[in-house]
Amino acid sequence: MFFKVFNRTKNKPFVYIIICALLTFYIISSNGCQTTYTERYTSQNLKKKKQLSGISHILLKDGTYINTEDKLVFYYEKYADTSNVLIITAGDTVIAVNENGKHKLIAKPIEKIIPLSEVNEVYVSRTEFDTGKTLLLIGGVIVGLAVAYVVAVFIYLASHPIHSCPYIYSYDGFKYIYDAEPLGGVICEALTRTDLSRLEHLSPSDGKFKLFVRNENDEKQHLDEMKLLMVSHEEGLSVTPGMDNKFYKYKEIVPPISVTDENGKDITGYFKSKDDYRWQTGIDLMLNANKTKRHSLKFRFKKPEGVKNALLFFNGGITGWGSKMVKNTISLHGNKIDDWYNDLNKKGEELKSLHNYIINEELYYLKVNLLESNGYNVRAVIPGGGPKIDEDKVFNIPLENITGEFIEFNLNPPVGYWKFEQIGLIYDYETVKENEVSELNAAYGVDRSGNDVRKELLSTDNKYLEMPEIGNAFDLQFDVPDNYNKKTCEVFLKTNGWYEINTDKTKPEQKALLYDLMNTPGRIIDYSILLYKQSIKELTELKNKKSLNN
Repeated sequence: MFFKVFNRTKNKPFVYIIICALLTFYIISSNGCQTTYTERYTSQNLKKKKQLSGISHILLKDGTYINTEDKLVFYYEKYADTSNVLIITAGDTVIAVNENGKHKLIAKPIEKIIPLSEVNEVYVSRTEFDTGKTLLLIGGVIVGLAVAYVVAVFIYLASHPIHSCPYIYSYDGFKYIYDAEPLGGVICEALTRTDLSRLEHLSPSDGKFKLFVRNENDEKQHLDEMKLLMVSHEEGLSVTPGMDNKFYKYKEIVPPISVTDENGKDITGYFKSKDDYRWQTGIDLMLNANKTKRHSLKFRFKKPEGVKNALLFFNGGITGWGSKMVKNTISLHGNKIDDWYNDLNKKGEELKSLHNYIINEELYYLKVNLLESNGYNVRAVIPGGGPKIDEDKVFNIPLENITGEFIEFNLNPPVGYWKFEQIGLIYDYETVKENEVSELNAAYGVDRSGNDVRKELLSTDNKYLEMPEIGNAFDLQFDVPDNYNKKTCEVFLKTNGWYEINTDKTKPEQKALLYDLMNTPGRIIDYSILLYKQSIKELTELKNKKSLNN
């Protein structure tokens, strides 16, 4: 019955198309492997291709998580008596109807209608093909309350790369999964640092831990050291690195009993666990941020008796827009940017000034303001990471000067720069001993030209492995220790290096604007909001122009 459909004359052209498609798919897949990347939809995509492929899950503003991996998702500008909605279908249901006195069974699709105004993030993946590896990368697209700007935001995100250092893919036994994003914000040699990244997806394969490292941004990357750290612990405990590059083991992260924003709104649900539901500035606020330059998030925890110290657990980082503002800002140096880099690399007053500026404005470092007996005091500074992958971090927080039964602290992130997934306190913890941490050097390391890269990555010695272009990549493999047990051992990637974002060095330096941004408190936030509004306005005008032409 099913195959008779293909034998009908009117369907034969479609049969040929299907056969060609299947043959093409077979040829490609037999010579290469799947590569899954983030896809953002443009206005033309949304109009011409109503079915949105590759959506893995959708997060609503009320915290609802909708898994769409086995469902079809459609976008409609107009649907029945609604507009600007996502339609999620999950197959058909059979119902009985009476038609002209005859009973018939018909298939009716099971549909869920979601207004875009209720959607916070859409996680999208797109499958491509690349020789040799199956790579999985899924990213989120934030959807704002202002529905009129949604497609413009999609266009902007699609056309502007997000800057961070190398993308690290871990092999899980079947495919390579995007697993780490070290060195975010390390835009010159003077800022070089060592990052520790948890490799959640890494699994042994043929006695090896396998990594794939690639430059996927318009920047020159310089890697000095890259190796694995094996951290042993008792079964049932978790391990997280601190800012002192020591590891801490613990069993429980205590969530806040309340979190409120600058308007007194309860936003506690965002911070209780890692659930892919992140707090960040909404697009509507970015477009109307005339008075609000900073958020004020107030956290409250119950204080246990006798506890004098705690670890602040933090999972969060810089937003995509915050990452874009790095290039927007440093590009103002124009043809003088190399002179600026040279001044920074001297590690003198210029570097000190930049560091103080970033901390004071809290653009890429965020202060933890702890309420103590004499008022609020800064007791930790959180460095930004990401923007695509947020790493776990812990910070030592002294509690001796806290009176009363509650622990309270404030975070004041500037509008548009930060996102948070989980924030909590750890009261019962231990420092991991040195003999519980072991290093693994790569047993195999080869780039795409067949060159052995292990020597450059062996230690921090300023002898860099250079990746100057998009697409530069290499494979690393490490021998799996005989006693490895995933239940009692966490694997981290240790990375040291820096990168230089490619900018237009032919334009003149905008010296007056740079001076104003660096010396007027809060002016950089005004500038960020201005650029955001300009980008959305230009893209919206472009969208409307294309709509008229169509």
